[in-house]
Amino acid sequence: MSGREDLLLGFRLAVGGGRGSIVRLVLSAFGIGLAVVILLTGASTGTVKENRDQRAFASYVRSEPIPGVAPLAYRPATTDFRGQAIALVHLRPTGPNSPIPPGVDRLPAPGEVFLSPKLEELVAADTSGLLRPLLPGEPVGIIAAGTVLNPNDLVAYVGSDTLRSGSMVYGFGAERGYDYTIEQEVLALLLIGLFVLLTPVFIFIGTISRLGGATRDRRLAALRLAGSSVRQLRRITAAESLAGAAAGLVVGAALFLLLRGAVTNFQVFRFGLYPSDLTPPWPLVVLIVLLVPALTVVTAWFAQRHTIVEPLGVVREATPPKRRLWWRLLPILAGIALVLPDFGMESGLGRAALIAGVVLLMLGIPALLPWLLERVVSGIKGGPPSFQLAIRRLRSDSGTPSRVVAGLCVVLAGAIGLQSLVAGQAALQDEYQDTTAGRTIVTAEGPVADKAVAAVRAVPGAADFQAMRSMFVTTAGGDHSFSSFAVADCPTIEASTGTTGCRDGDVFAEAPSFHKGQSVTLTDLDKHEQPWSVPATPRPLDPKKSGIAEYLGVRVLATPGAAGGIDLTAASVTVSLRDGAANPDFVELVRNSVAPLGWEATVATYNRERVTDEAQMFGDARNILLGGVLFVLLLAGVSLLVLAQEQVRERRRALGALSATGVPVRVILRSMVWQNGIPLLLGIVIATATGIGIAAVGRRMFWDTLYIDWAAVGVLACAAVVMVLLVTASTLPSVRSAARSENLRTE
Repeated sequence: MSGREDLLLGFRLAVGGGRGSIVRLVLSAFGIGLAVVILLTGASTGTVKENRDQRAFASYVRSEPIPGVAPLAYRPATTDFRGQAIALVHLRPTGPNSPIPPGVDRLPAPGEVFLSPKLEELVAADTSGLLRPLLPGEPVGIIAAGTVLNPNDLVAYVGSDTLRSGSMVYGFGAERGYDYTIEQEVLALLLIGLFVLLTPVFIFIGTISRLGGATRDRRLAALRLAGSSVRQLRRITAAESLAGAAAGLVVGAALFLLLRGAVTNFQVFRFGLYPSDLTPPWPLVVLIVLLVPALTVVTAWFAQRHTIVEPLGVVREATPPKRRLWWRLLPILAGIALVLPDFGMESGLGRAALIAGVVLLMLGIPALLPWLLERVVSGIKGGPPSFQLAIRRLRSDSGTPSRVVAGLCVVLAGAIGLQSLVAGQAALQDEYQDTTAGRTIVTAEGPVADKAVAAVRAVPGAADFQAMRSMFVTTAGGDHSFSSFAVADCPTIEASTGTTGCRDGDVFAEAPSFHKGQSVTLTDLDKHEQPWSVPATPRPLDPKKSGIAEYLGVRVLATPGAAGGIDLTAASVTVSLRDGAANPDFVELVRNSVAPLGWEATVATYNRERVTDEAQMFGDARNILLGGVLFVLLLAGVSLLVLAQEQVRERRRALGALSATGVPVRVILRSMVWQNGIPLLLGIVIATATGIGIAAVGRRMFWDTLYIDWAAVGVLACAAVVMVLLVTASTLPSVRSAARSENLRTE
């Protein structure tokens, strides 16, 4: 037969070889399809970064003056609605050619707002009536979706004619240099996590391509009897593998398109993606289309390297060659050489060295595990019959189970290291939470301070009301420069400090150098200065940890009687209050009460359910990695299940012989548990050690103390053990069927 006929015969055998062939083709298509989805998603990371950078660069403001351009007064502010952050960008043009932000064709007039698509949906869906008052104007348009950084961002451009302060913007679209932020640290973790998730995919593709190995060998022996040469058999084997790979590519492309269409509903910490972001470059698509079939073909050929197909049957080498150690240590040594020096995470070289080093360390796991497993099982003797059966099987073929387990252990090692890093950083961020013991804080500029105080007092259920007018104080000698100065009544002072017996006219100070009659200078936010003479001997100031004085960092505190003659018109006010009516929408009522004041009033709330942006970022990254790990654990479980079922089919005669000699089925099942469990337990030890090493090296990205998330280690290890038990239990019907004496019959 010609080469073309050989390939056609291979396709016919893969598709038309009976029910078993169809089952193998479906399993191969589904498994390879899942792998293709992950590969296409990973290939899209470059496009994601490029598109996000373009949107981010387009929204950057240019503050350097441009001749002939009337600047735009630009002041961003933030509010919240039921835990969702809303960005309110207040705009006031100073001339007819003031710049226009991206996404709109004109500037909003005073009393008008442009809404981002997601904010417009939220306003339309809100039935409580609490969101609309937060918008200081009438919605007149939608910001173009492609210009908002994230599809789920809640943004509003607000027109204003009273905006007095803020940045003067002469244009949009200025690029910035590299700015190292905490987001870069999280992205570095996710890049490592991406590799962790991709590694078992290739192992899974290799495992899928080995489906039906025994049946394929018998068919090839029949073809040899019919006169086919060894070269023809290789072409037929390649065609059978290509059939499953082609079907997997189609299934993977369809699943990827479904994921791409639904990607706007997913959000990674505070980042989101548009469908156009999830577009892999064509060169990488072509590479994946060529790589996946090539990998399946090479794996199928590689699986037959110790198999001799002859016309009268199939002969396999009984003793596999011993594995060499030296080349298996190379990736581990190279990884250690890259991660030990501290190049610094601020540089691109430092981040690349750390990521490459960690990747090489994890590559050492699948390289080292087969050699280590071979050495371990070769030295084990004795034990119950089920244990001895498993050891004999592992001695004859330790490579197949170790390959599947190796991919799982790469995931475990990366997950243990990354989970420890993000869990440790999230724990550090927790110390910044709950600084006001669940109070709601309102801050207002000086000109609207009295209006804000009156509006907040009128909120139903407002209790434990405290208010302070704050400025900065500077002594004549320049000491204590920019210390915080505040004016408050005695009930507020006693509630926010440890002071008792406060009387109007008292002065309190932390600095002992303040004394009666001392002349100081008070400065407000508008940088207006006014002299003030300390009217009384200051009493000691001891702010409570969760009080408003500690929140503001007050160092000098005066009662209204002591602040006589001070012009507080430009002094901002900070109001602290609690919900006294157990109203779940109390904070929204407070926001609505000061919403008419626009950018001059802001509301913040801190409680144990609210976390900082950084803590939320690391917490979400931890959940993403955990979800990905569990998905790949499922993928590895499918690999083990396929492997276990295939081994049962290949060993039907051996299992039948064991049953005929009196070996109970439960002993055979226990031997399969040992057969899968021994490589897994060995791999868990290696993965834990590697994961701790990754955490020890990566900790310098964040802190100096090694933090190990032992809970994650235990959960992931238990999940792997449970998966092995479930996989073994699922083979019970196949084992019972294979253990019948009828399987000893032959022709």
